[in-house]
Amino acid sequence: MADINEILDKAKDLAQTAGEKSQEIYHISKLKVEITQLKMKVDKNYASIGKKVYESKKEEKELPDFSAQIEEIDLLKADIEEKRDLISTLKNAVRCPSCGADVSEDDPFCPKCGSQIN
Repeated sequence: MADINEILDKAKDLAQTAGEKSQEIYHISKLKVEITQLKMKVDKNYASIGKKVYESKKEEKELPDFSAQIEEIDLLKADIEEKRDLISTLKNAVRCPSCGADVSEDDPFCPKCGSQIN
């Protein structure tokens, strides 16, 4: 029969594992919120560009320069990809090169789209 110290050690290990897992889940959730906020900024830039194109065409003016907004969109998208990669790492997964889904490192094919992994 296990003595009380063994039981306490197992309980401590379980509590530590649960704490680590909850921290991981919190961090992933926080990253997902940040990704959503970044996507909203991308959409806002797209809408702004579209509005300016519409107004320019309607008023028969020359199109404005969108290079600053395009650069911002590219930076936002790169930040989104970095956060997605970090989420995959936290989940001990890899991202499918075709569809971007998280896939177990042991899976030879993506369960979502069927593409070969690695």
